[in-house]
Amino acid sequence: MEKALLATLEGRNAKVGALLINHLVPNRYVHAIGPFVLIDQICPASSVPGDKPSEAGKHAHPHRGVATFSYILDGEMEYADSYGNRATAKAGGAHWLMSGKGIMHEEIPRNTLQGHSLHAIQWWINVPAAIKGETPVYMFLDQSDFPNIMLPDDAGTAKVLIGHIGNDSSPVPVYNNHFICHLRLTPGAKYTMPVEKRYEYAVFVPAGEAVVNGQKQGSSRLSVFDFGGDEIAFRNEETHIADILLFGGASQNEPFIAVGPFVMNNRGEIADAYRDFFDGKYGSITYQNTPRPF
Repeated sequence: MEKALLATLEGRNAKVGALLINHLVPNRYVHAIGPFVLIDQICPASSVPGDKPSEAGKHAHPHRGVATFSYILDGEMEYADSYGNRATAKAGGAHWLMSGKGIMHEEIPRNTLQGHSLHAIQWWINVPAAIKGETPVYMFLDQSDFPNIMLPDDAGTAKVLIGHIGNDSSPVPVYNNHFICHLRLTPGAKYTMPVEKRYEYAVFVPAGEAVVNGQKQGSSRLSVFDFGGDEIAFRNEETHIADILLFGGASQNEPFIAVGPFVMNNRGEIADAYRDFFDGKYGSITYQNTPRPF
């Protein structure tokens, strides 16, 4: 039986520097989907100016108690943090950070004189209380690091960004049975995916259209499913490949509160996170006046 669609929601647009951000979660109806407590789309842009090396670090900001996963659909995104990690993710790749007890990082468009295209999605994943005090961990992921499974009847592919499909698993750590899957359906293709009745699920179509459980899902809209049902049916009626992001996980069993860049279990811990930030305990991003090694 197909999972019932509860609602299809539009995000809220906001300018962040040169980027247009579509804030999808949280919203007035949905506070989280499984452990995903924030979902932002960096909207497609044909020309995004990058920063000069001398300006590196000006976009640095802290995180604590949350894991962030930034998946690049088009263009390139640079990453740097106060633990000395540096990397550039290209289309199909990702940056994953478990911020633990606190870290400074920045994610910015790839520096180029002419500007470049960029389209990306970022998820914030609430981590269990037992992990919030651990040392931060960063992972760079190239597109080849993710399993890419061929679907039956030449319907397309299923790329496992987080979690697993059968025996194929992503290298990204999982805390609460959460998952992200990137489906790419060929024109005219149909595919029905078996799913867990007890998990929370959502679908996001980053561009174009796709049909999900018989209903058209338009570009940049988030659709949320009800509990129950053990399958989701996808169909591509377009003449080009349809990209579909399916994600979710088990309901959270711990209280949480998200304020600014911090996701903790109570307001006292949020206050501690801000105090440690203002006391400089998260470190800083330095480049020693040399160009970034990307």
